[in-house]
Amino acid sequence: MNTPAHMALSLATLGHHRRPGDWWLLSAGAILPDLFLFAAYGLPGRDGDTMALLIDVFNSVPVYLAGLAASLVLGARGPALLAGSALLHVGFDLPLHAGDAHVHFWPLTDAVFVSPVSFWDVAHFGRIAGTLEGLLFVACLVVIWRRLDGAVQRMACAGFALVYGAAFVHFVGHAFAGEHWALW
Repeated sequence: MNTPAHMALSLATLGHHRRPGDWWLLSAGAILPDLFLFAAYGLPGRDGDTMALLIDVFNSVPVYLAGLAASLVLGARGPALLAGSALLHVGFDLPLHAGDAHVHFWPLTDAVFVSPVSFWDVAHFGRIAGTLEGLLFVACLVVIWRRLDGAVQRMACAGFALVYGAAFVHFVGHAFAGEHWALW
């Protein structure tokens, strides 16, 4: 799934209490697994082995489960939200990555689960999975929108929808027209 879709899913499913700071923690947790994927493309002179290890660590179910368990034992709500959101991200990535799958069970194993389904690759049902992701994003956005108070929050939500919309247009261009429809 695209990172904004992970964020929307976390906010819609885990963000129902609306305590101050929760949505920032949930958003950060949804971004964590993709953080070093973004860095790998944006940092000049990066060490490939180090970056690969960081990508493995930040996509690791055992790492986030340990963080969630420790947070719950210590009664640390914020870190629990962060770890729970990251686990939700990894849980939805696991069945939706074909040729670009991650090592989701580091350090227990370096094995990679290569799914027959991809959220973007048309050779692996990407048209269907990507379209379903778009519908899931819209459903999550409706849930989020209904929880918002005031024009400023709704404007931020609309901006968030535009960011995802740009990613979705990019997906549609590749999946259905074989062209690069993107602003970047």
